[in-house]
Amino acid sequence: KIYHFGSKLGQGGFGVVYEATHIETQTKWAIKEICRPEAGSWKVKMVEHEIDILRHVNHAHIIHLQEVYHTSKMIYLVTELCVGGELKQLLLQKKFFSEDETKHIICCLADAVDYLYKRNIVHRDLKLENILVKNAIVDNNDKIIIKVTDFGLSVQTYGLGIDHILTESCGTLTYMAPEIMSGRGYSHWCDMWSMGVIIYIMLCGEPPFVSKTKSKLLEEITEKGVTFTQSVWATVSDAAKKVLTCLLNVDPSYRMSPSQLLENPWITV
Repeated sequence: KIYHFGSKLGQGGFGVVYEATHIETQTKWAIKEICRPEAGSWKVKMVEHEIDILRHVNHAHIIHLQEVYHTSKMIYLVTELCVGGELKQLLLQKKFFSEDETKHIICCLADAVDYLYKRNIVHRDLKLENILVKNAIVDNNDKIIIKVTDFGLSVQTYGLGIDHILTESCGTLTYMAPEIMSGRGYSHWCDMWSMGVIIYIMLCGEPPFVSKTKSKLLEEITEKGVTFTQSVWATVSDAAKKVLTCLLNVDPSYRMSPSQLLENPWITV
């Protein structure tokens, strides 16, 4: 017995996450407990994939994988503990984030995505639920420290370069880039669309496009484009809206890269 299991932190499609204490050092960690999927199943591929990618990355804003344990029935992933929970939960408490808070978080997120791109890794499922808050947020002055997590759907385009065309439809509908929905093939620019959706939701509390089905959502995106109708947008800078219009462009080639976003006046000024 190496760890003492504490309270349950959350549950996903793949397993349960617990807070745990390393008995010898008394350090606190998060442990994801996964029922070992059937050999050869897509679930096995996803778990192996996530472990493989997390073992090869090291970034201040990407979740740190400490250890992996295998038993005959279970797989345990020991990662750093993020006591602040999901960014989604924090947003629900606050309704929306201030522009300064949003900029700070997006700066960290863009830096993490830039790091992944330099290693030919496309996340493919960037969303508020997959961004964890490292620290406990007690009041509005607490700086939010984020960690990107859940690399089960991410893909590494080995040697083919980041522009390599992917065709598998995956991700979460609200955050899914139109080129994934249409099945026309896509590349790393799909993550920048998701980042646009994240910024939009952070600033106004609602997604830019809502529809029950993929085809209806695609129709809304291509015909309407991004709008800023909620009253809160009156208080948001034009620079922010310009960034959103750029990231939420149906044509991926018009979206900015993470490094361009980091150099954008909205972030730097």
